[in-house]
Amino acid sequence: MAYQTTQGIVLRRSDYRDNDRVLTLLTPERGRVDVTARGCRKPKSPLLAASDLFAMGEYVLYRGKGHEMITGCELTDSFYPLRTDITLLSHASLMLSAAEAVAQREEPAEHLFLLLGRSLARLSYGQGDPEPVTAAYLLHLMGIAGYRPDLSVCAQCGQVLAEGDAAHLVPEPAGLICPDCLRSARPNLSYDTLAWLREVQTRGIDKTHLPPQNDALAPLLVYAQHHLERRLPAIMGHDAPV
Repeated sequence: MAYQTTQGIVLRRSDYRDNDRVLTLLTPERGRVDVTARGCRKPKSPLLAASDLFAMGEYVLYRGKGHEMITGCELTDSFYPLRTDITLLSHASLMLSAAEAVAQREEPAEHLFLLLGRSLARLSYGQGDPEPVTAAYLLHLMGIAGYRPDLSVCAQCGQVLAEGDAAHLVPEPAGLICPDCLRSARPNLSYDTLAWLREVQTRGIDKTHLPPQNDALAPLLVYAQHHLERRLPAIMGHDAPV
């Protein structure tokens, strides 16, 4: 059929001609989809809000002879608080970029869609530090992408990490390096943070309690950028990983 209704989150937008935009949507059924929103930049356009970054809703798409177009949208959430806080905006922008790197065109992406939507909601409406939210997002994203790190054994020697051990998360070999293999280098994940990440992997962030000091985001950024082969947008107040 020429018309299709699908859930979507706007990952990317670019202005086109005088009043149009080309959008990249993340959809559960089709993964990454490029569509045109004609006339959406006009002040009274019904597609104005639906063509903005982070917009999530039920999109009606029409495939004609040319580009696929949006003909209507019932907006579910615009995640407005992200636009009023530069730090939250930087975290959310990183999430969009990472999701775009993982999503494939015309391949189902239900888990990725749910992960991104829930993570944007946590950033927008949560009361806590956004860094653990982004760390948990990247950890689950790596699992979806096929690079889930094993947080219980050393990726170099195969030994199970002992109770109370800190460790070093590295992109290659993908996973943790135990203190014995690490030798003189300093672990980048404390034991408390490792225990939290294991809980996040198995139970989800909403059922965990943050450790006194959470040092997960920086090593997960390095890990994700390596496997995604993409430099992710910088986070305000956070040193960019290399």
